[in-house]
Amino acid sequence: METQIAVHGREAGKKSVLNRLRKERKIPAVIYGAKYNPKPVWVDEKEITKIISTAKTSIINLMEDQESITAIIKDVSYDVISDRPNHIDFMKIEAKKELELKIRVELAGESPGVKAGGILDFITREVIIRTIPSKIPKNLVLDISGVELGNVLKVSDIKVPEGVAVLTPSDTICVSVKAPRKEEEPAPSAEAAVAAQAEPEVVKKGKEVPKEEVVGEAAPEKKQDEKKADEKKTREKKGKEK
Repeated sequence: METQIAVHGREAGKKSVLNRLRKERKIPAVIYGAKYNPKPVWVDEKEITKIISTAKTSIINLMEDQESITAIIKDVSYDVISDRPNHIDFMKIEAKKELELKIRVELAGESPGVKAGGILDFITREVIIRTIPSKIPKNLVLDISGVELGNVLKVSDIKVPEGVAVLTPSDTICVSVKAPRKEEEPAPSAEAAVAAQAEPEVVKKGKEVPKEEVVGEAAPEKKQDEKKADEKKTREKKGKEK
């Protein structure tokens, strides 16, 4: 698949020029390659954004006046705030010469493990391949329709078209399906723990209360003893008076 975009020459190395271009929705770029002197250019932001989103790995014909350069997008840098592209690297290629580049991995199918409540972790989303320009695929497909709970798929499980070699290690994990974590009961807060320790002890039913803690009227036996003592004192007093 090939596409086409117009490129325009620009001054190199001046920050003021680069900032002015970006304000005008023109993205600074550079074209480089083997035995090719790097050439600073700019491209229309709307056109290059469309290519990046739909055909980033396609072969691109860079058109400047009557000159056509066959290239691919080697790298894109983005503004950290607006997320707009702010620089493009185009690499000039030769039709029959192999090249290395990153290709996006796309998932296909539905995982039984995910249907059973598992969580899909898509770890490796791009791999490095080597091929000739005419065989560059749009993406590589990884079928997850057989992935059960607890299983993984590796780079070696990716479907690779003829004429394409994957350079990313074959044992690199691409996808895993993990069991969901069980929710743990929250631990009591420090305030709750302090409040629990401060609660008064409940007096058990039938617990004997010490006599010294009894408050109220004296017992009847004690009253009788006090009465007899008073009568004795009265008799002794009368005897002395006689």
